[in-house]
Amino acid sequence: MDDKERVLYCGNLSERVTEDLLYELFLQAGPLESVKIPKEKDGRQRNYGFITFKHAVSVPYSIALMDGLSLFGKPLLLNARSGSEAAPNPYKEQLRKYEISLNQQSYNQNDNWRHDGYSRRHDSRSHGQRESSLFEHYK
Repeated sequence: MDDKERVLYCGNLSERVTEDLLYELFLQAGPLESVKIPKEKDGRQRNYGFITFKHAVSVPYSIALMDGLSLFGKPLLLNARSGSEAAPNPYKEQLRKYEISLNQQSYNQNDNWRHDGYSRRHDSRSHGQRESSLFEHYK
């Protein structure tokens, strides 16, 4: 297995991001070997880092899992290390399908809640009964 296949590039890092923080974050995607944020000649860290996973499958998984994530107000830019083959990410497609399914379920549940006969919001009989009992109480 080529080492390049197990390395994830993580760009657009805030100066507040540490190697320990990246380690804890990307550990959620799979076992890690190392995390490295290169330093400038003057000792300041650069705004990118490299995460090396134990398994190559963790790279596309972490890209899909962390898509859209921001740290300290800066969205992360995640890519497989340059030089590795750019294959379609099966996890992104799976997550997209799952998200569509969840949205559809949520829509159906909301739709059923709005249109069922048992909803207090739409059941005029129970609403009218509550109003009349309230008015009778204050007469």
